Amino acid sequence: MFDIRASLAPLAAPAGLVLAFGLWLALGGHSPADDQMAGVGARLDNVRPVVNRAAANADVAAAARALASPVFALTTGPGAVPDTPVALTGIAVTGTRKAALISIGGKPADWLDLGATRDGVTVMTINAAGVTVDTATGFKTVGLSSGPASSPAAAK
Repeated sequence: MFDIRASLAPLAAPAGLVLAFGLWLALGGHSPADDQMAGVGARLDNVRPVVNRAAANADVAAAARALASPVFALTTGPGAVPDTPVALTGIAVTGTRKAALISIGGKPADWLDLGATRDGVTVMTINAAGVTVDTATGFKTVGLSSGPASSPAAAK
């Protein structure tokens, strides 16, 4: 028939909350945990972060070096970056490797793989006709036995 417990069950949770709030107000609305948390907050205000001075100094030194060097290479006027002479002597293309025999700045030729960088020159492409390299003054295409390449800006 009629079960009184089933009709009072939905009221149990709100009644418990009201009873707990009333008890909290009767005790002054304050708990010992509040005092403990206030102490923790005061101690946290006095905590200073630990700084790794060596890492911070290294970061500052790296930033100083980056700011000291120009963003773009000067190609004309006083302080201009000299054009890097590049000569292509040979090309080797196999199933697993692409390399070019390149002389940079008049030095003896050395094998550079695709993507390799030496003396500020990066090999960008290698094909049967020649190579494309990236230097401080821009991209250059160098053919086999064509001798030192000049930048497109110098050709104008």
